[in-house]
Amino acid sequence: MSILFFAPILLIGLGYYLDYKDNPARFMSDIKGGMLYFLGLLAFVMIQKIVFGVGLLFLVLQVAIFILASFFIKFLIEKGK
Repeated sequence: MSILFFAPILLIGLGYYLDYKDNPARFMSDIKGGMLYFLGLLAFVMIQKIVFGVGLLFLVLQVAIFILASFFIKFLIEKGK
């Protein structure tokens, strides 16, 4: 495999290390929140796929919109503080 495959993985790992090194307590809090967010989103998608038979492309688009909306809501909350 080429270096282009591994470069994003290495850069993400480096970013996580530098973020952890900067503030370990906040990093662990963010990781826990992110995992809870991911598990909730995964459960939501699995329920839709198994119970309602929603198509994969629709689920992918729905997740992308949900993530963008979440970031926008977080931005608005941070801006209000």
